[in-house]
Amino acid sequence: MTARDEPAVEPDAPDAAAEPPTRQSVDEALTAPDAGNRAIRGGVIRVVGFGAGLFLTALVTPFLLRHLGVDAFGQYTAVVAIVTIVQGLTDAGLTIVGQRAYVHADAERRRTLLADLLGIRLVLTPIGILLGVGFAVLAGYPNALVTGTLLAGVGVVLGVTAAALAMPLSVELRLGAVTAIDFVRQLTLVIGIAVLIVAGAGLLPFFGTYIAGGAVAVAAALAFLGTSAWVVPRFSWREWRPLLKESVPVALSLVVNTTYVRALIVLCSLLATEHETGLFAASYRISEILLGVPMMMFGAAFPILAHAHVADRDRLAYALQRMGEASLLVGLLVGLLLAVGAVPAMAVLGGSEFSGAADALRIQSVAIAGAFMTGLGTAALISVHRQRELLLVNLIALLTVIVLGTTLIPLWGANGAALAASIGELLLAVTSLTLLIRSQPDLRPDFHYVPKLLLAAGAGAACLLLPGSDVIATVAAALVYGAVAWLLRAVPMELVDALVRRRPLADA
Repeated sequence: MTARDEPAVEPDAPDAAAEPPTRQSVDEALTAPDAGNRAIRGGVIRVVGFGAGLFLTALVTPFLLRHLGVDAFGQYTAVVAIVTIVQGLTDAGLTIVGQRAYVHADAERRRTLLADLLGIRLVLTPIGILLGVGFAVLAGYPNALVTGTLLAGVGVVLGVTAAALAMPLSVELRLGAVTAIDFVRQLTLVIGIAVLIVAGAGLLPFFGTYIAGGAVAVAAALAFLGTSAWVVPRFSWREWRPLLKESVPVALSLVVNTTYVRALIVLCSLLATEHETGLFAASYRISEILLGVPMMMFGAAFPILAHAHVADRDRLAYALQRMGEASLLVGLLVGLLLAVGAVPAMAVLGGSEFSGAADALRIQSVAIAGAFMTGLGTAALISVHRQRELLLVNLIALLTVIVLGTTLIPLWGANGAALAASIGELLLAVTSLTLLIRSQPDLRPDFHYVPKLLLAAGAGAACLLLPGSDVIATVAAALVYGAVAWLLRAVPMELVDALVRRRPLADA
C-alpha cells in the first residue's frame, strides 16, 4: 500500500540516526518482515502530515488575505506560483530516480550519490530561480515582487536541499522523520506569516518566511541523518549525466501529467463562459488537493518496489497485487465521499456562490478514484525502469483530454471539462497498467477485487437517494461502502494487520 515507518513513531532516536546507512542496513530495512507494515503505516503518516500542513495553511490564509487585501494577496500568490513551478521543474524526476539508484548502490556509492543529487539541485534550482526573477522583471512586476521572487527562491533552494538530504530516510522507511521535516517547514512558514500579520508588516517580508521554513527543514534533515551521514555536494558532470538521463523521461511525464487538467481550465476560458470556468476551477481545486494522497501513498512504498525489482521478483508481484487492492479500496472511498458530499464540500470551499460546481465535482470523483490506480501504474513502471512508457502514457492522456475538452466544454461547460478530466484519468490508469503487464508479464495482477469494490461503491452511492442532510448521507455512504467491501472480502488483510493488529506481513 504505501507508507512506512512504524518506527516513525519510535525509531528516529539520535543514536539510531548517527550511523550512515550501509548497504546491509538499507537492505535489511527493505526486506525485513515488517517492511510492508512500515510502508503502510508510513504512508498513513505521510498523508496525515500532508493534511496537517493543509490545515495550517487554511487556518492562516483568511488572516493573510484580510491583512494584505485582494490586490496584494494576488501579487503574493503570483510570486509563490512562480517559485513553485521552478521547484517542480528543477526536481526533474530526481527524487524518485535517485531513490531507485540508492537502493541498489553500495554504502560508498550511496554517499557519493547523495552528494551528486545535492550538487544537481544546487545548480538547477538557483538557475531556475534566476529565470523566475528574470520573468518577474520582464513581466513588469514592481521591485518588491522581483525581490520577493528572489527571497522566496532562496527558500525553495533550501527546501529542495532538505528534500535531497531526506532521501536516505525515505529509503530506510523512516517516513515519520520525513514527515516531520516537511511539517516543521510548513509550521515555520505559518508561524512566520502569523507573526508578520500581528506586526503589521508589508508584502515583502512575507516572502522571507520561505527562507526561514527552508532553513528549519535543512536543520531538521541534518539532525535526523546524524553528523556521520552528512555529505558535501559534489559537482561532477560525468557523474551527473546518467542520473539526469534517467530522470528526464520521468520529469517530462510529470510535467505532462500536471498539465493536462490545467489545459482544461485554459480550454474552459476559451470555449465557455467565465462563470463555467470558475465553477470548473473551483471543483478542480478540491481534486488537486486530494491528488496528493496517492502520491504520498506510493512514494512511501516505492523503495520496496525498486529493491524487489532486482532482488525478488515474486515479492514485487506480491506487493503490486496488494497495493492494487488497497489503492482501489481507498480511491473508491475518496471518490465516493466526493460524489455524495459534493454540495457540502463546495459550500465549505467557496460558499453558496460556488454551489453550481457540485455537479462538476461529482463527475471528477471518478478521476480521483482513477488517480489511485494511475499512481500504482506510475510507481510500478518507474520501479522496473520503464519510464519512457510512462511518458507515452501521459502524452496519450493529454491528447485525449484536449480532444474531449474541445468537444465537451462547448456543450456542457464545467461539467464537460470534468467529464473530459475523468475520462483522461481513467485512460491513464488503464494504459499505464496495460503497458506494465505487456512489458512485465510476470507482474500481471489478479483483478478479482475490482467487481467487488465497484459493487461496494455502488451500494455506497445509493445513499445519494437518502432524504435529509448531505453530510449524513456522506457518512452513511462511507459506512455502507466499508461494510459491503468487508463482507465481500475485498479489504486486504495486510492492511488490517498493519493498521490494526500491527503484525508483520508474511510475504512482505
